[in-house]
Amino acid sequence: MEITEQDGLTVATVSRDEAEDGAWRARAAELDLVRLGEPGTEDAVLHRLGFTARPKWVNWVAPLGGSPDEWLASLGGTERRNVRLAHRFVAAEGMRLEVHQGLTERQLDAFLPVYDEQIAGMPRGRNFARKHRDRLLEGADGLLSVFVHADGGADSPLVAGSLWQWRPAESVLQLRFSAAAADARSGRVMRAAYAAAFDRARAGGLGYASLGNDPSLFGHVVQPGLFTFKSRLGFRALPSEVLNPELAGEFQDRFLSLRALADPSLVVAWGELRGRAPGWPAAADGPSPDLLVLTGDGRAQGLPSTGFRRTRVLAL
Repeated sequence: MEITEQDGLTVATVSRDEAEDGAWRARAAELDLVRLGEPGTEDAVLHRLGFTARPKWVNWVAPLGGSPDEWLASLGGTERRNVRLAHRFVAAEGMRLEVHQGLTERQLDAFLPVYDEQIAGMPRGRNFARKHRDRLLEGADGLLSVFVHADGGADSPLVAGSLWQWRPAESVLQLRFSAAAADARSGRVMRAAYAAAFDRARAGGLGYASLGNDPSLFGHVVQPGLFTFKSRLGFRALPSEVLNPELAGEFQDRFLSLRALADPSLVVAWGELRGRAPGWPAAADGPSPDLLVLTGDGRAQGLPSTGFRRTRVLAL
């Protein structure tokens, strides 16, 4: 058994024999989760030992629909209202929303400080956009950029932006990075920016949008609010390997504590997709994964569960 600290989580990695023997129990008070280090353990064994198999990463996908109205009609009533309010807010505030095919160095350098500030406000945020600045510019021709400025002035400050990968072979527009100033997020500006990106993708003949890849545990590095936002926009979480094979892989975890996690935390589990996830684009309309809700009181009211085969609640 090996005990390590991973971004604030205390993890005990055990072998199959150690899991069977409960070797971790003597140290349980100091652990947040136990991870089975032998991949591919049978589902029946995992269930008996209290472990959950989950993809390491999930990708959020949704059809764009044939028109903006068709996409809006696919959303719940509250989210349709939020999108409409977002457009009204941008117009009422005199903001300038721009959509560009490609990305210039000047545009990226205006975006990165907004992204820096957003990441700095996250307990365990990681600044991948800043890290991959040169790579983004090298692949700029394959990007779609959406920027929202505070007003119509030529030097108006940027309040929100998003960078998207144009993937014609898969008929997908995939989000790479997005950021907004705190007051812009509260004003729903990102919804307006996303809708503009979807419009451009639809006009360009793409059939699907992706809101990018996230760890399958929401409540640690990424938070449940992000899960809720993406889910309510009509997106389904699928194993990232469907669109990004380099992100394949799984964890087999037994969760013990919420000390280092949000309450509730959300785990996208394989469910029936384990070992037989369909390829793209069949996965877009294929089986859904399972959702595991980790909570201190055993309740999960108000959490979105659309897009999942089943939802299970685990009280810790």
